[in-house]
Amino acid sequence: MSEKTAVRTREKWVDDVKVIACILVVLGHFFQSMTKANILPENDLYKWFNTTIYYFHVSLFFICSGYLYQKYSKVNSVSSWCKNVAKKALALGVPYATFTTATWVLKKMFSSSVNDQIGGLGDTLLLHPTAPYWYLYALFFIFLVTPTFSSVKATAVGLVVAIVAKGLILTGGGYSVYAVSTVLSNEIWFVLGMSICAFNVQLKGRKVQGTICGLLFMILSIVVYTAEISGSAISFAMGLLACVAVILIVAGFEEKFGRGMDFLAKYTMSIFLMHTLFAAPLRSILMKVGIESAVIHVVLGLVISFAGPIIAAWIMKKTKWLEVFLYPNKFIRKVS
Repeated sequence: MSEKTAVRTREKWVDDVKVIACILVVLGHFFQSMTKANILPENDLYKWFNTTIYYFHVSLFFICSGYLYQKYSKVNSVSSWCKNVAKKALALGVPYATFTTATWVLKKMFSSSVNDQIGGLGDTLLLHPTAPYWYLYALFFIFLVTPTFSSVKATAVGLVVAIVAKGLILTGGGYSVYAVSTVLSNEIWFVLGMSICAFNVQLKGRKVQGTICGLLFMILSIVVYTAEISGSAISFAMGLLACVAVILIVAGFEEKFGRGMDFLAKYTMSIFLMHTLFAAPLRSILMKVGIESAVIHVVLGLVISFAGPIIAAWIMKKTKWLEVFLYPNKFIRKVS
């Protein structure tokens, strides 16, 4: 068994953080597409929002993944590593290959109206993953090189290694191989998530600290944007502050989040994987039939970005065999 416990309970703060991160990912991609298609103006509000969310939204996903990995897995031997790699290859590889291919096909079909062109399918799948699926690609390679921590000392060593890896990127030591550079850049977020679990960090009861961090982040984000301050180190520091704020606020006000968050938490994966597959074709169809109203594009686009994946996931679940493309881990639990 690679699981530390036979029964895996839900981590509400993790679910809620993933919902927030997913919403920000959808909004980021949606408004990028709207401005690139000249449906919405590329004004300062958009630029600030887009810059700000990219400091931290995907980093939150890595932190949540690292936390769950450390809490529910035990990978500290060759055999457990092999089992974990096999499981993750299916759990991440199937949706990655499925939805990357679907995106590639759609971009080729709507090549005259999509904002970002795409290379060959093999190159996209193996070497240069496209958004948002690069997260699954990066996560798999992080699993390849990251064992679970068996002690506080091991956790400290893991943090040092992750910091050194991030330092290589921050000092301009980016590598030409994408798989290498993405691990070096994002390992720190994954290990921070693992460390929250390994150090048994108490997140609840820190509403005030979270709120202060959140307000400080918002103020600094405006200052950094208006002063045109940039750089990898600044982005990392801003991202770290934002992640601390979001996690502490969510954990602190956990009981305040209602059924809406619980509902969306069930569909985070499907929304993350399929929002562009619904929004982009809809935008192309509206433009082809001559509908250029920004209000119509925004309202219908946002609705389909969330409703489309949720309905698709519901249909896939009802047909059962289609769900393997979304949640292959449900069919491979015996591997663990």
